[in-house]
This record gives sequence, C-alpha cells and structure tokens, in this order.
Amino acid sequence: MTQLSLTGVVEQIKSEIEVDGQGRSKASIRATARLAGVDDESVRKVLFRAADLKPPKLAEILMSQGFKPADLNQWRTDGIPDMAIAIILEYYALDAGRYCTEQAKLAYKAFATIGVRIWMQQIKGWQQPTSQPQEEVNVQQPTAKEISEAIACVFCFGTVDSNLVQGLIANQIGKAYPQLKAHMEAAKQLLPTPVKDELLTATNLAKLYVERTGKQLSKNNTNQGNAKVMNEMLINFGLQVKNPSLTAKKDGQPLYLPTELGKQHSKVILQEAIRNNKTIQQLRWFPSVLELIN
Repeated sequence: MTQLSLTGVVEQIKSEIEVDGQGRSKASIRATARLAGVDDESVRKVLFRAADLKPPKLAEILMSQGFKPADLNQWRTDGIPDMAIAIILEYYALDAGRYCTEQAKLAYKAFATIGVRIWMQQIKGWQQPTSQPQEEVNVQQPTAKEISEAIACVFCFGTVDSNLVQGLIANQIGKAYPQLKAHMEAAKQLLPTPVKDELLTATNLAKLYVERTGKQLSKNNTNQGNAKVMNEMLINFGLQVKNPSLTAKKDGQPLYLPTELGKQHSKVILQEAIRNNKTIQQLRWFPSVLELIN
C-alpha cells in the first residue's frame, strides 16, 4: 500500500475529524477504522465489549492507558479522542499479530514523529488561535480644569507656594495636551519666581546653627544626627509638627508640617525625588527661624 493511498483515505475521512478550539481532536469510528485499514465493525466490537469479563486485547490496552469502559462506550456516539486513536493505530500497526495492516503502519508512521493530535490538526488545517488583545478601556481624558483641581487638592494645608503649584499644573496640562504645551510654558514665564536660595533643609539649617552658635547638636556631630536634633528643636519651639498621615512618605508629602508660627519662616516646595520622576513635597526653612530657637 502506498502513501498515495493514505492520502486518499485522509481525503475521504477528513470531514469526520473534528478539532476543538483548544486543538483537541477526535474522529468517528468509521474514520478511525479507515486509517487502521480494518472494517468499522471490528472497532465497534472492541468498544462495545470493553466491559466484558474478558474484553478484547485492544480494549485492555486502551483501559490500561487510563480509559474506562464507559469512555469506550461513549466513543461510539461521540467519536474517538486523538489519544485513543493513536493507541488503536499502533495496535493494528505493530501488536495485532496476523491482523496488522499496511494501512495502519502507514498511518502510524505519519504521526509517530509529531504526535497524532498535531497530525490530525494538520489534516484539518487547524491553527493555534492568536490571543486577542484585551479590549482597551475607554477612559476619558481629564479636562485641564480637572487636572488643575486634582493637583491643587493634593498639597497639604495650603503650605506649598502657590506659584510652584501653578507651575506644576501647567506642566501636567502640557503633558496631557501637547498642543497646549507652548502656551503653558509661556504662562509659566509670567509666574513670579519663588525664593529658593535662602530655603534650607533641616540638615543645612543644623549646620548653620552650629556655625552661628558653636554648639554641638548631636553626640557624633553627624549630618543625620544633627538634622534629627534640629527637627526635634523645631517641634519643641512650636514651629513644626509631624505629618499625621501614616502614608506621608509614600504619597510624597513632607514628613513635617509647619505650624502657624512656623509658616512665617518656611515654605513647602516641590522637588523631583531621587531615582524617579515622582514629584514630592519638602519643608524648607528660612535662616530667620534660627532667631526663634537660639
């Protein structure tokens, strides 16, 4: 029997092979029998007698591979799954003794290297479906007004210089609406430039304090230790309080907030965080505050 005859058989039974959406295939009893080169009744009897006390050898082989008699009985109406077809073709190709067929040998050789499932997928022209991109959620772009109001409500207690906030709002509107970027930049040029050079961190304020008074703030006289003591002094003199928010650092808020007295000598500024693009708030002090804690 030639390969051409196998091709002819495949064409005859192609309509009796099914492949589901997951690539699992099955074939009718008739199609399986044609591939094995035996008559339909031979295969049907094997499935029908699977529950006998002494089932046919092929039924025993199928059940030894995990299939149950009820499964074999169901195949008579639902079709035979590809894994069972592979066992049936191998049996009639190699293990059926005088009942081995050349047709089964050809079919067995056809799928032996790639597997019966892929072979049957190829017969049906089935292809793995491409994953469909998830439907994009239609999120409406915020208006310039919404951007402005959202940013304005973030900054705590109105302590951030209003010009800095307006500059940040202009930046974000320019990002959301590239066509307005040039206009936003022009508007920013008209904002008064806040005084930054005089504003000091707690660390630098501590250094200035040591220089002016000659006093040592911390035992080791380290920047970190001095800054910690300076923050405690600012609290004790009623100039600042700890931010009550437990997520202040995570949210980019200052760890300390100025009191009404402290507001006269401080500003909360906006700054890009180190190693990321996150804008954070920091409390800075004018040197004049030292006059209150000397």
